[in-house]
Amino acid sequence: MSEPGSRLFAGDAHAAAAASRRHSPDELARRLGSWLAGKLGVEGLGLTDLTYPVGAGTSSATVLATAVWPAGPGSAGGGGGRFEQRQLTFRLAPDRFQLFFEPDFVRQYRVLEVLHARPHGVRVAEPLYYEPDPALVGVPFYAMSRLHGWVPVSNPPYNAVGRLFDATPAARHRAWSSAMAQLCAIARVPADEVGFLDRLQYGPSGDGLTQEVEYWRRCAGWMAGGPVPDAVSALWEWLDAHRPTDRPGLSWGDARIGNMMFGEDFEVAGVMDWEQATAGGPRLDLGWWLFFDPFFGEAMGLRRLDGLGTRQETLDLWQELVGEPPGDTRWFEVFAGLRVALLTMRTMALMGAEQPRDPEANLALVTALRLADLPVPS
Repeated sequence: MSEPGSRLFAGDAHAAAAASRRHSPDELARRLGSWLAGKLGVEGLGLTDLTYPVGAGTSSATVLATAVWPAGPGSAGGGGGRFEQRQLTFRLAPDRFQLFFEPDFVRQYRVLEVLHARPHGVRVAEPLYYEPDPALVGVPFYAMSRLHGWVPVSNPPYNAVGRLFDATPAARHRAWSSAMAQLCAIARVPADEVGFLDRLQYGPSGDGLTQEVEYWRRCAGWMAGGPVPDAVSALWEWLDAHRPTDRPGLSWGDARIGNMMFGEDFEVAGVMDWEQATAGGPRLDLGWWLFFDPFFGEAMGLRRLDGLGTRQETLDLWQELVGEPPGDTRWFEVFAGLRVALLTMRTMALMGAEQPRDPEANLALVTALRLADLPVPS
């Protein structure tokens, strides 16, 4: 999750997360470089240009680096002065800045393995190596190939500034169409290929939606840092009273255009951030997508960019590409809003801030209440 979405602390969560990391960039480069050399079976490998990309996650840290090593067998002189290099991304498990309840870090890597190895049409970075032992850098981590392109980030909102804002309506529509194709490709991934996402501690096997609801119910107080606000309780009552069903399947978890990287041609280069992946079913993603589309636009007082598909176009294309009707998505949008509201509360708690008494300070909470036709308390 790159930004929980609050009117408060617009960009400070990234700074707080970075401050909690254990090693300096130079020390981290040394440790990761030594580990990678062992994996590749080479000597003299070094990591250069190590950076934390701006806006890349508040929970699991993302580190970019270039690996350089002598070409040829063994020694620095064995390659006749030639060097090989590869641009990589490292993903580190949550450390002291733990945004999610009971994070299961290895699931991210396993999802990437499934999507990269099989012809589902979902574009992801190639997963290379997973390291479960926290001894090296303090937490488990994995390495993957580096994607190249640009991201329509949410802070500041892409409807107000950035590459998408500056583009023509035709280019925006190309980006939106490509993004929707990826969202729908995820929805088509067979459920039996992601059976490892089953969380039996939260519900019956094969009922990923029940598991997801129970997970968030159990962690609500933890995320709020105490008793949940009355507005959150009201949303739970509404969700329980209107509960739908959905087929099992892969849910990306943080399905929005801000978690996709685009190339110069405005086509998706890769789908990122699988931290919230579950077996909750594809309409969880559709609801999250539909919630965030206006959330970073009208809800913030911004005009939606021309060229991005409308809500109805989104629903129509989803039905065409997934091959099933989206049905009534309102419940899934309200559930998305509740989860974003809780993540906002958790971010504030991690930063040592008191939860505001005014619910309107939490934009996601207000949006969810309005979607459910519930009163916004003052």
